[in-house]
Amino acid sequence: MIRLTCAAGELHLASSAVSLEIGNPYFGFTSVPGITTYPFSIAGTEDTMRKLNFPHLRAAQGQVPAPEPAELYIDGLLWRVGVLVYESFDESKGRGQGVFQYKFLADAADLQSRIDGVSLRSLDLGAVLLQLRYDHADYALPLVRNESFFGDKNPPYNGWLNHFPGQYTPSAESPLVPFPRLIPLLRRVLAAVGYSLSGPWTQEAEALKLIVVSDRALRRGAATVQLNQHVPDMNVGEFLVALQQLLGLGYSFDAVRRELRVTRLRDIVADQAYVHRAGGAARFSPPTAQGYTLEMRLANDELNKTLDTSWSRLLLGAGKEKLGPAAGTLHVGLVADPVRGTELLVPRLEGKGAGEEFELGDDSRLGLLLLLDHGLQPDSGGQPYPLASPLNRNAQGAVVGQSTLHWAGPQGLYAQAHQPWLDFLSAAGKEERTMEFRVSDLLALEPGRKEMVGYRKYLWEKVSLSVPTGRRLESARFTYRNIAL
Repeated sequence: MIRLTCAAGELHLASSAVSLEIGNPYFGFTSVPGITTYPFSIAGTEDTMRKLNFPHLRAAQGQVPAPEPAELYIDGLLWRVGVLVYESFDESKGRGQGVFQYKFLADAADLQSRIDGVSLRSLDLGAVLLQLRYDHADYALPLVRNESFFGDKNPPYNGWLNHFPGQYTPSAESPLVPFPRLIPLLRRVLAAVGYSLSGPWTQEAEALKLIVVSDRALRRGAATVQLNQHVPDMNVGEFLVALQQLLGLGYSFDAVRRELRVTRLRDIVADQAYVHRAGGAARFSPPTAQGYTLEMRLANDELNKTLDTSWSRLLLGAGKEKLGPAAGTLHVGLVADPVRGTELLVPRLEGKGAGEEFELGDDSRLGLLLLLDHGLQPDSGGQPYPLASPLNRNAQGAVVGQSTLHWAGPQGLYAQAHQPWLDFLSAAGKEERTMEFRVSDLLALEPGRKEMVGYRKYLWEKVSLSVPTGRRLESARFTYRNIAL
């Protein structure tokens, strides 16, 4: 049995059943699948029209009815909080009173409805006090070498962003460019669209080092950092998917609390916990993967014409399926600093920046780029400076982290983040099974928890079910991917 309510009260369903499709969010490379229904009917009574704020009349006037917050109950229990999305109104049906067609969206589908077309820069991400310190909670001020930042508009410029000959001295010669810290930035982005952030990945030491490259200089004399001025020029959805693809992350959702939970995909493969499930015969499909090509997006950087960029691409097997995150990192190298008289390992870039001064304009040209903030590290002469890098060694060659932001190598993104999950997908065929499934199973369904059917262990990729309006839930159809014990 199924029941649907909105803020104004319960809605009368005209359909005899509602068909649901639950996509496992961990299986989406190009989007984050959520829960959606196929279109279903709601009786077009005067009471319903009033509760839904007359969406058909607004649509007839050329408006797009806003998604309506709603709660979906199955067999008397609240299952999901989400939104109703208006599809159409047919006045010839429903015994002359008309029938509305709606979809119910929850989890990632609900989040997507909130962020559709919303850019990072349009969000209110807050302002924080500018402090001349390398370890601010919301941003870093790492040294970056970019001789082309101002073009010919600022002759005193010395080629360094966030210059640090012992302390920060912001000036026309040495501008400040804050780099937002990724996890605090994620919290602010999600809060702006009504969600919170949780999950074990958000507490990991290497994840907490991640910072987002900015190419926008602060105005001289600025007292605050407006964080939405230092984010990539991209939509929120593109931002979330790019992070997922680059870093090997999986997103899951607490729909009632509207919480996005982040887990590494490799940890899902490693987890040995499972539940038993009983069901019928399977329809089998063999594995179809023919290797992967991992290719991050390069920055709009003149150095790409002269420096090696092989770190941005990795071929696995035949490389037929492309994993191409709209994200990447910067070149890095040793650069002499005449003020210090030493060499510093720093991110390098050659490209025009943005800002309010020196006729730069506000256009960002970089896209989403990440670095690892290693804090104060010694230069070639032993003098400390704030080091950010895609690598895990400092200027003296000492190891300062467990991972890098290049694909290859034992500390690279493939070995550290992607390999267990991609190995699983390459070896896993698909099986479709109709399983015994009650509302208690639905409430307990977890995308990262393995299921034992017979003597084999699986992760489910999709669950399809039809919930009658007049009787209890009894079964569901699972699309499974088998995983080694």
